[in-house]
Amino acid sequence: MIDINAVRTDPNLARVVQAEFRRAVGMINGRWKLEILWLLSHGTPRRFGELKRGLPGITQHMLTAQLRALERDGLIKRTIFAEVPPRVEYENTDAARRLRPIFVEIVKWAEEHERLSVPSEPDLHAGEQA
Repeated sequence: MIDINAVRTDPNLARVVQAEFRRAVGMINGRWKLEILWLLSHGTPRRFGELKRGLPGITQHMLTAQLRALERDGLIKRTIFAEVPPRVEYENTDAARRLRPIFVEIVKWAEEHERLSVPSEPDLHAGEQA
């Protein structure tokens, strides 16, 4: 557990924590990585086509690249089944499953932010003079 007070007062610790934060963000940074992890966070392994359908606008090449990067970083597991034609499924690893509460909090934040940022009705009397 990070002692935030120690981070605030110890510049060396602050640099170490910032480096770890940067490394973690780098693993999930990218246009599609968080969405892929979100789709896989529901616990059911998904095939490539299911992921592609769940991510409108992603190209096959980009999905492949993002899946490889997530696998390389240990966030998803790729399972190849010895069938004809071969079947491949993707699922989150334990490390990625630990992100689920963060995803839930992001969704809650988005809902709250949407409620707070909805513009109110314009004041119809603002331009009128008495």
